Amino acid sequence: MRVDEWQNSNGHTVERSLASGAITLDNRPPDTSGTVPTARAGVRRELGDGLFVRTAAYEGFRPPSLNELYRGFRVGNNITIANADLKPEKLYGVEVGVGDDTGALTWDVTGFWNKLADGVTNVTLAAGPGTFPVAGFVPAGGLLLQRQNVGYIRAFGAEGEAQWQFDESLAVRAAFSVTDARVNGGTNAPQLTGKRPAQTPRMTLTGGVVATPFRELTLEADVRYETVRFSDDQNNLKLPGVTLIDARATVHMTPQMDLYLAVDNVFNETVTTALGADGVFSLDAPRAIRIGVAFAYGG
Repeated sequence: MRVDEWQNSNGHTVERSLASGAITLDNRPPDTSGTVPTARAGVRRELGDGLFVRTAAYEGFRPPSLNELYRGFRVGNNITIANADLKPEKLYGVEVGVGDDTGALTWDVTGFWNKLADGVTNVTLAAGPGTFPVAGFVPAGGLLLQRQNVGYIRAFGAEGEAQWQFDESLAVRAAFSVTDARVNGGTNAPQLTGKRPAQTPRMTLTGGVVATPFRELTLEADVRYETVRFSDDQNNLKLPGVTLIDARATVHMTPQMDLYLAVDNVFNETVTTALGADGVFSLDAPRAIRIGVAFAYGG
């Protein structure tokens, strides 16, 4: 159990015209503060031969960041404004899991239910073209959004992982996550009720292999698949699913030093991270090749 106190004081946003130097915005919201108690409880029982069951219940909170409170931003023609009146998010959850952590095959599967009260979400206020007092001009095809606390976001699902160690030189691993997440917009954003949260895939699958053909060499490869997501709160802008493959080769030069070559996104897949109503989209990093040296110090 714990008790946290949060405080936001002397916050302000001042904007000036680059052309004239005139102040176009001087926002100085009142100071805010609060005290939040949270707790977590869990139980695990060993059933023998490495098999176990566990359960936990928990709650937590997150005060809004300075960016969410004060810093607006623009992506393409979409303009998102900050909100100094945001309240902290509060998380409530329970989970139940079963697994086996001994032997050649180790695995763990967990079912969960979460509720995020007052979740901070980018909420669409209007579509361009138009001029708005809080943001100025929004171009055609653009959206005006604001960070707001929605009623709550409810999510339930399952996740799990497994690894099979064939011998000292070869192991395979896999993991999955399936989540059904929905928004209840409450009185602030009732139009979002029943929608999926932005940037939340329904399913993620990963798999990989680790091989050590020689004591001095370790080879790793991982594949990750994510289903479609939505770029916006209205669930109108769909981001395609994606499959990515990463690879890494590590040469163990000495017990304290490794030399590695890593390739992220081996096949240079296009990963769309955001999509505007005007069709303009943002992309994640392309293929990246890294060469490095890792040192380990100490006994």
